[in-house]
Amino acid sequence: MTPLLATVLDLDHALGGNARLLLGGGLGLFLKQQHLRAAGLRTLLPIDRLPPARTTQDIDLFLPAQVIASHQQVLRHRAALDALGFAAVPGAQWLKFQRTLPTGQVLLDLLVGPLADHADQVTIKGSRVRPRGLGGSAGLHAFATAHALGIEATPLTLPLAGLRSDGTPASCSVRIPLAFTYALMKLAALRDRIDDPNKQLGRHHAMDLYRIAAMLTEPEAAACDDLARAHAGNPELAEAVDTIDSLLAPSAGIGRIRLLEYHRLSQSDLPAPDADWLVTQLRRLLRP
Repeated sequence: MTPLLATVLDLDHALGGNARLLLGGGLGLFLKQQHLRAAGLRTLLPIDRLPPARTTQDIDLFLPAQVIASHQQVLRHRAALDALGFAAVPGAQWLKFQRTLPTGQVLLDLLVGPLADHADQVTIKGSRVRPRGLGGSAGLHAFATAHALGIEATPLTLPLAGLRSDGTPASCSVRIPLAFTYALMKLAALRDRIDDPNKQLGRHHAMDLYRIAAMLTEPEAAACDDLARAHAGNPELAEAVDTIDSLLAPSAGIGRIRLLEYHRLSQSDLPAPDADWLVTQLRRLLRP
């Protein structure tokens, strides 16, 4: 995890500090679980009933819609990546960048949530979003994630401290999506990877959903209720509920099986995850 955390601190510094980077994926959940444990905050399930926060190999960085719509902001972010030694990943140019540090390689995935009022300022080709009139070779692209409803609304803000890649002590604040948005993203990931030959991917997504529900605090639950009501009727929300009903609710649902496989293969002494509890909590989270 060290090269990832160093890279987040590097990127915050390269963007001038106080960048308030919005992090999703496994890294975001890792940081949230670490923060909740350190702060001793009350969560829906006791934090010590969850497996240790899992490591990850990449950074999912969500760019605000107003950033991907702006030539100036995109060029600023691209300049920061270039200064840190990032190079575009062959075959995924301008969506994915990578850098190599003495402590390991870092992969950076760029994403953007719903575009809202900025949709007419960007070019969308497939799942790629970029500012109109600015190609990827000069700037960058972001992967469109329309199901990330409310990702910019009221994210959690967490402190991060450590060493930049040059060994300089540094600290910054990062933002993490609320559980409502995280659940939508992880349900989409579970749906997309459920038949993947690498079953471990589906297991990770299923357990991440369990973490998302378990780590709810009372204030976050209230904020998630507001988001769910604000987006009621959105087809992305309906599709997520259908995923719960088809993959997790049935006793033979493949998502449920992947969740229990994760626990069995981890050989953990922790109690087995309660799939029925998870289904109840996810339904409540998305439709309070």
